[in-house]
Amino acid sequence: MAPSPDLRTSSRAKPERIDARDGFGSSEPSRGPGPVAIAAVVLALLGVAATAVAPVLGVVRPETGPAVAAAAVAALVCVALAPALAVLALVGRRPAVAGTVLAGAGGVSVGLVVLDLQLLDDPINANRLELFRPLTAASLSAGPGAYAILVGHVLAVLAGLLGLVAAARASNADGYGHSDYPDHDGAGVGRRIGAGLSVLAVAAAVVLAAALFAPPLRSTDPVLLVPAVIESAAPMSLGAGLVGVAVLIVVAAALAAISPLGAAGAIVGAAVAALGVIGVRLVAGLLAGDGVSVGPGSVVAIAACAVLIAVGCVIPAAAAARARRGLAQLLAQSAATATAAPAAAGTSKSAARARAAAAERARVGRWHVATAVAGIGAGLLGAVGALLPVLSVPDGVPEPRILATRVVLLAGVVLVVACVWLLLSEFAGLVRPAVGVLWAAHVMAVAAALQALVVAGDLPGVGPGPGAALLALSAIAAAATGLLALCAGSAERDGIDTSVDVPVQLPVLIVGSVAALASVLALGLPLYRGRDFGPDSFAQWPWGWDLWGRALLAVVIAAAALVAARSRAARGASLMIGAVTGMSVYLMGWPLTRARVAEPAMGAGAVCGLVAVALLAVTAFLVVRRNRR
Repeated sequence: MAPSPDLRTSSRAKPERIDARDGFGSSEPSRGPGPVAIAAVVLALLGVAATAVAPVLGVVRPETGPAVAAAAVAALVCVALAPALAVLALVGRRPAVAGTVLAGAGGVSVGLVVLDLQLLDDPINANRLELFRPLTAASLSAGPGAYAILVGHVLAVLAGLLGLVAAARASNADGYGHSDYPDHDGAGVGRRIGAGLSVLAVAAAVVLAAALFAPPLRSTDPVLLVPAVIESAAPMSLGAGLVGVAVLIVVAAALAAISPLGAAGAIVGAAVAALGVIGVRLVAGLLAGDGVSVGPGSVVAIAACAVLIAVGCVIPAAAAARARRGLAQLLAQSAATATAAPAAAGTSKSAARARAAAAERARVGRWHVATAVAGIGAGLLGAVGALLPVLSVPDGVPEPRILATRVVLLAGVVLVVACVWLLLSEFAGLVRPAVGVLWAAHVMAVAAALQALVVAGDLPGVGPGPGAALLALSAIAAAATGLLALCAGSAERDGIDTSVDVPVQLPVLIVGSVAALASVLALGLPLYRGRDFGPDSFAQWPWGWDLWGRALLAVVIAAAALVAARSRAARGASLMIGAVTGMSVYLMGWPLTRARVAEPAMGAGAVCGLVAVALLAVTAFLVVRRNRR
């Protein structure tokens, strides 16, 4: 749960005077904490208490090796940090900040709850060295402490929900989100702090989400096995994905908020909650010894968390500094024009044009938000469906491994990351064309995974599993994302001066056409081949769902290459970057799924795909170069 609409609420009235002691240019009004904010903090503190007593109650049975003491202390500190910050905010009469801190931490806690389920299902594979260390491969069962930890994280989620309510109520106060600089009054935090800090925050969130899927620990202990996250049990992989997505959504919502203090609280709250997973793994890897060491994922993720905390801490000061500079420039401009005679009619027309432009931006923004919501929903549905059984098999029959779901997981993450940028008005127009291609890559990946239903549908007792239903919904949501992206593009063009045509230059058209042809060949030819394996291609008929998905992506990429030849620099380059990313998702099917055949070898489709990626990148460069002339 991320800070959402409450953080966007515009102020209803501007205060006559802003307290200079605030110092942040946010002017969030000081007010009493309120019962909802107090209840949220109480729930969060109860969650900390439940987590603290868990080791005393006993997490697993029978007896296991002792936990890494420093990791246990780090885990408790990370759990308690967000509630402690919320308490300080309440003492300082900042209920909105307290609410957003708990909301950010609560969003991440959703993933922690899922990770805790591994303690109840199969504790030996949970790899929670801050709680216990398995000494033998004997079966372990969950003790009372495992349930206490689960309750603690559930209480953190509930505290986050109440934190959202508290922040929403506080945001209705007069002067919330006000700035003395008119251009920042009621504007999003991303605009107030500038593109540099905004990009840094989103990039850190993306790196953190990706690092959660890298190996967190390295182990040579025959009892302590640490497989790749994508190959782990469903609670482990799904929980890691939810933590990463929660951080992304919290950061995007915070940058779209109108209160710098509230945005800072949300980002810091999410980052310190994520430290409850990442920091503990780092400490455990450093101090566990006996064949256990830190994995690369923990190192990268801890650096990303540090960047997020740093950005969150400087957001209020950065917003205030930019507001002061903007106000100084505005006063200088006013002084320069004070001597000129006012043109009343001209001023009225300028005001009317400004109102019309604001209404147009709001309309386009609504299309961007709708596209983002659909795309994020499609990516999440696809990721969850990829982690659940695609096929339902009779009892006693081993569940088949559908390796194509790995590509679905990758495509879903890519789509979510791209759509998060649509929530930021500063970047939405630039990213939207890329999303107009990436939805097709997601549908392609889902179609390949659902082909397993066609292949196994004739077997007795085999039917669709819960993952298949979510994958089908994901494909529908992805198609809706493509349609909404098209509508958003149409709305964008209504506000662009199209009286001057963008001429088509022959080099761009030629390279783009060859790139489109290479993309069609790549998707139409086999990606790899192997012994006793008959790869699919467009030459076969009738086509299966996987081939229809590849055909859809081929059409979308070819259309994007042709449209880019007539597009302006930013949008044309974005289209081509989306095409490069979509083709890369398809090519990743080679390393991710080749284990299903014996003696795999690269096919003609992979060779053409590499050529297509290079040509699409060259087309993007030519589009930018052409428009700069």
